[in-house]
Amino acid sequence: MHWITRPGWPGNLLALVAGTLTTLALAPFDIWPLALVSVALLYLGLRDSTAKQAAQRGWCYGFGLFASGVSWVYVSIHDFGAASPALAGLLTLGFVAGLALFFALLGWLWVRLLRNRHSALGDPLAFSALWLAFDALRGWVLTGFPWLYIGYSQLDGPLASLAPLGGVWLLSFAIALSATLLVALPRLRTEKPRLALAIVLLAAPWIAALLLNGHAWTTPKGEPLTVAAVQGNVAQSMKWDPKK
Repeated sequence: MHWITRPGWPGNLLALVAGTLTTLALAPFDIWPLALVSVALLYLGLRDSTAKQAAQRGWCYGFGLFASGVSWVYVSIHDFGAASPALAGLLTLGFVAGLALFFALLGWLWVRLLRNRHSALGDPLAFSALWLAFDALRGWVLTGFPWLYIGYSQLDGPLASLAPLGGVWLLSFAIALSATLLVALPRLRTEKPRLALAIVLLAAPWIAALLLNGHAWTTPKGEPLTVAAVQGNVAQSMKWDPKK
């Protein structure tokens, strides 16, 4: 366990792998528990890092996430933008490396300003709030890139019924809080009141989602409306030739 928390390349490599796990938690794989594992591994990896090391580890996490999850960017540049494979690959790589800076900044800010290793209960709450803030930031900066949020792992998961209450933001916060609280529980074994509170906070979103499952938030009004979707003139079942 110590090699995960202490600085060094093994932990950075694990952060890279942890980032890719989020992609597997999303469609079409839908292995939603991996979202919990992904956040928990990053949180563990930042426990004993300096601010600089946390920035490096956060960047590795972000690079793993986006490198595994935005292959369609390469397809857009190469197949539909008619760029060469080398140019498309280079542009995609730069795009991924740039987006990973969001997690580098998250790691740096976490260690520099918010981390409190003496508060095993407040620490997960603060980290989850910071995670949510950076999700919102990533959806806004430079018109935003709101892809690969961990909350999307719950569209067909057990927390899906919370989506009408707070959208993907609530789902992301619930996943981040659950993952970090699971990491914190062993440190609270000797503090019974805080351990009980942590268990309540951990169980609350999952129990709430279970109770709300199947709840009808809207009712139909009036006659059904028929609509049509128009697809742009791009072949969907064959390779597109930009010369035609």
